[in-house]
Amino acid sequence: MFKSAHAHDDATVFYFDEMGNKYAAIGGSLAWRINNPGLAHSHCSRKFGSIGNLGHYAIFPDPQNGRKALSTWIRSKKYFNSSLKVLAKHYQPKNPEGCVQKLSSSCSISSETKIKDLNQEELQRLLIGIEKLCGYTSTNNEIFSLLPKIIAKIENPTGDTYLIGNNAVLSKKEAIEWVQSHRLDGVIVRERNGTIHLRSRPNHCIWDVSKNKFTLLPSTKEINTLARVVGEHRPGQCIWSFINGIDNTKEEALASTELISKATNGERVLCMPNDTIWAPIDLIHCLLLKTSSNTPIIPWTVKFLQHLLSLASEEKESPPVILFLHSQGAILVEHALKSLSLEEKKQLRIFTFGGGSFLPPGESHADSHNYASAADFVCRFGSPHLQLLALKRYYGYRKGLIDDQIIDGLAMEDAMLHTDSINPQVIKAYAKQRIKYYENEFSKISNLTILDPDPGSKWKHTFISRCYQDMIRKIIQKYQKNLNASCN
Repeated sequence: MFKSAHAHDDATVFYFDEMGNKYAAIGGSLAWRINNPGLAHSHCSRKFGSIGNLGHYAIFPDPQNGRKALSTWIRSKKYFNSSLKVLAKHYQPKNPEGCVQKLSSSCSISSETKIKDLNQEELQRLLIGIEKLCGYTSTNNEIFSLLPKIIAKIENPTGDTYLIGNNAVLSKKEAIEWVQSHRLDGVIVRERNGTIHLRSRPNHCIWDVSKNKFTLLPSTKEINTLARVVGEHRPGQCIWSFINGIDNTKEEALASTELISKATNGERVLCMPNDTIWAPIDLIHCLLLKTSSNTPIIPWTVKFLQHLLSLASEEKESPPVILFLHSQGAILVEHALKSLSLEEKKQLRIFTFGGGSFLPPGESHADSHNYASAADFVCRFGSPHLQLLALKRYYGYRKGLIDDQIIDGLAMEDAMLHTDSINPQVIKAYAKQRIKYYENEFSKISNLTILDPDPGSKWKHTFISRCYQDMIRKIIQKYQKNLNASCN
């Protein structure tokens, strides 16, 4: 149900529903555009649910409300004891004779007949006749549409683009043209020097405003940036993407994105903005997320992931969608995945590096993997149990052991520490239970690899770590090779 309406001009009426969505009624007759078949006046239509006005005419949420207003109006004291001639004077005061003749002929009722003397059938014919008189008939050029919103801006070196609805992307020029032609829900702001900006619509504002009137729109906001683009898009390339961790400025995040693009030989990489506010605030944000509390950036992360999937669907080859996540970026995606369908999640190849969370096996595409440097302290705080277990496995591998041997050693160590008995059978039975426990725990880190730390690094948590960059290059080479092989 529409909550309010506003006439933009004589040819366009905007409607707004309870969720704030904006609709445009363009073309057709005036009676059709304002859902007012009998062109009832606004001053006598408020009690019938009018939601706006165009001049002295009421705008209704639907034609049914407009018909109720018309039916009640002609039964009012002013017209109930009057004939069709009086109605004709109301609708066409300059030519009442011609009007009453049309009305009388249309509904087959004498022009001298009083409203109060009409039976129910005649009254219905009169109401239909008034609708025809007011032009409430199809003209075959009626357009009523829900206007898509400007979801986000995508910063691109070659010119910013705008995400419209779920997956349409427009240039700035195209987006402005869509707003001006009432095909897009947005606001155009002009500076005095002629510079034009696009804004999200504040408080259901529907005007093309000038910068010197900016104070009229205190809640006008910049369209939030969904992604920043580094590199050049090449047809059929993988959909490369990156989300940085905390305490990263825009410039630092773009520098990390540039490293990925460079490893792909300059291909396009999309970076979701996760700019630092202030390191302590960033840390509090992480803590909230680790306690399973969603924050405002999570819905934005969901939209970012869906945008990546839409980009892949537009390519003929449906290339892989690959995400590189560092530190907090892994926590954001961990939460965002809960809002995606199983089909969407299985299309995402996610690789975390020094993640504040380790994404569990089976949560996304089978290729997805977590990597952590043995010197990366953040993982020890973000996922302490899994990181400690993975480190024990890592050091076991360095000794030449296999998983079964490592698990047997851990189980026997627990048995020696946690049992008071010296009975070999008791110790063996306890160790057997712990073996089952560790086998289950090892399955949780089947997609987690501890990397050798950078030489000379005791503690190091940065995306530009050599061990992380070496692995990223290997991943990129693998997928580029696979794409080349499939093309050939």
